[in-house]
Amino acid sequence: MAAMSRGYSSASSNHAAEALSLSSGGPQGPDHQYIFSNWFAISAAMFAAAAVSTTASIAHCESATDDKKTPPKSDAKEEEEEDPYDNFPEKDEPTQCSICLTYRQGPCRPYWRKVEACTKDNELKSDDKKEGDNDKMTSNSDNKEEEGEEEADPPCLKYMLPWIDCASGFRNLYNLIELDTNYTMGIADLENEASKNLCWAASKTPSVNWVSWHSYLQDNPDWKLPTQQISDSPEHASLWKLLDQTKDPVLVEVKASVNIMEDEGMLECAYAQDQDGNVIAFQYGTRPSEAFDTEKKEGEEGETKKEPTIELKIRILPERTQTITIAAAYTQPPAEGKTESKDGKKDSFHSIIFKSKPIRMDQVPKEEVKEESS
Repeated sequence: MAAMSRGYSSASSNHAAEALSLSSGGPQGPDHQYIFSNWFAISAAMFAAAAVSTTASIAHCESATDDKKTPPKSDAKEEEEEDPYDNFPEKDEPTQCSICLTYRQGPCRPYWRKVEACTKDNELKSDDKKEGDNDKMTSNSDNKEEEGEEEADPPCLKYMLPWIDCASGFRNLYNLIELDTNYTMGIADLENEASKNLCWAASKTPSVNWVSWHSYLQDNPDWKLPTQQISDSPEHASLWKLLDQTKDPVLVEVKASVNIMEDEGMLECAYAQDQDGNVIAFQYGTRPSEAFDTEKKEGEEGETKKEPTIELKIRILPERTQTITIAAAYTQPPAEGKTESKDGKKDSFHSIIFKSKPIRMDQVPKEEVKEESS
């Protein structure tokens, strides 16, 4: 939530969606975002390293039992060592890193804070020793190859593995946390700054593939439309905060097809909200400053046109979702003769938001399923 609100507060109303893109760690997002961006890609490697480590430990224990030998004293010392990240301030440092903001919340927070702190500390150490390490690597590379030394585990591996394990057990919950953290405040600002808020005509409302929802209903014939639930939480509490934090919630994903172009406007972003305004889907389109430059490039030789629609993945929470509203913001072309401001920058763009009528989850049309699956 913080990341999105920062992005909007620092941008003009004409560039709200572009600020949204920057604030949530897009291609031109905060510099420190890269620290964590490759963690999910190396998760498999982490698990593999853990498996190797576990196998080695088992082999060691078996041989120790067979030989009736006691474990080395160094192991006992390691167990007694105090974890440097067990007791550090509860207050988090300011950041715009979207992954950090997401995992600082929810049940995996204790594990993530250690990962974040360890990674930051080792990055600083790495920067301090960079020049010296480069020299050592050059002089010792041949010796290491000859000796066949094994590389040591990454310094933060012992913190990463518990976090990955926790995150894997709460995938659906963190989908909701990510949507809330990165997009809720930004969408509110975008809607306030839009020049118009319109309702799609029935013929132009995005089509939805409801197959997975109907499959859920078949598997759960006793499901009924949720009633308004009373909670002790604040009036505008985020959806994920109202859920049981000890288990992963059930989510059903359906897909909507949203037009890239609407009249003369180009899609900035598409999203979906439930009856309480919780964001349950989000997808970027084209940044306002690039929208009509892109349109010109597509007419050039060798350029391929974009697909006419984008896919919007909507997460339905059967225990709480009563209705779904699909929305999209479209960048409108500047008025003729007003393409540039005095400083030569394009700042005359404006947004129009289109919304569907709320779709009740107990009134989803079955005929759309046949159309999508045929």
